[in-house]
Amino acid sequence: MKQNYLEAGKIRNTHALKGEVKLECWLEGEKPLAGLRALYLKKDGTGKLVLRAARVQGDVFLVSFEGIDTVEGATPLKGKTVYAAREELDPKGEKIFFADLIGLPLTEAETGEEYGKILEVTSRGASELYLIRRPDGKEAYFPAVKEFLVSMDADKGVQVRAPRGIFD
Repeated sequence: MKQNYLEAGKIRNTHALKGEVKLECWLEGEKPLAGLRALYLKKDGTGKLVLRAARVQGDVFLVSFEGIDTVEGATPLKGKTVYAAREELDPKGEKIFFADLIGLPLTEAETGEEYGKILEVTSRGASELYLIRRPDGKEAYFPAVKEFLVSMDADKGVQVRAPRGIFD
């Protein structure tokens, strides 16, 4: 089931005295915050923080929100995970996000054999790694590289051509 609000990052700390925060951004792309009007403190879309400005500094974004103009106003945000509205991240509704894959089956494309359900997706730069729970209850990792992936469907799951022995 697609979530309406997706994890966008974590506010690490405050920055300076005018209410800016340091945001560890988990969104993909060259300008991940471009086009976003707001971030949210809860995954149900409550706790709206209207974005005023964002700029890169090292490995974080310095972000300011409307109505937060002091370090005291920004301090309660430290350590909070923030969420972005799916409709702002993907206006055409065409993308599949990591969160969409959780709980979906990972199956062999040719035989339909289910290898397990996806528990977690971790990005490793060049590719992703799926943590799956096998039908026997054991957990295993599957490298989601293009050579192995056949199709992804946010409703039906992920079909792969697994290399021989990967789950042995």
